[in-house]
Amino acid sequence: MRNMGKYWIIGGAAALALLLVASVIVALSESEETFAAGTPEMAVQSFIKAFEGEDFQASYELLSNGLKDRCTVDQMFSWQGGFNDRFRDNRITLEGTTMVASTTVVAVRITEFRNGGPFDTSESSYVQRYTLRQEEGQWRFSQFPWPMLNCGPVKIPAPTPEVVEPTPAPTPQTKQ
Repeated sequence: MRNMGKYWIIGGAAALALLLVASVIVALSESEETFAAGTPEMAVQSFIKAFEGEDFQASYELLSNGLKDRCTVDQMFSWQGGFNDRFRDNRITLEGTTMVASTTVVAVRITEFRNGGPFDTSESSYVQRYTLRQEEGQWRFSQFPWPMLNCGPVKIPAPTPEVVEPTPAPTPQTKQ
């Protein structure tokens, strides 16, 4: 009878080890999808990869000319504020692409994994949207992309549209 308990423990340990090996194989076999050149999805992927690799000039070049006019590369990347490790323990997957007039919206799901010890692992997931437009034959960001969402520590207000005062219409004069 005592040997039965021993076999259950050995069997359970073997099953756990097999499960661990299988999960490692699955995790390693997942490969990153590369999107076609000249697509808005590739622009988003290029920005994220360049930002993760600290190639800030390449990231900056993907901004629209309007954003570059409002924010220099020095302003945008002089303050790191924890962005360097923003991509650590994250998985980013494409959710979809939508055209809205002349703007393309690329939605990605960002899943962040946190490990606070052997029994304190958590995961959170949210959708982040990128807006892009064709400019000079390339897809460029028309709003500051995640993880920046602004010009570094500099808060740049969105341009305000010019207000045009209406001209009153002349009132017809009636003859008496």
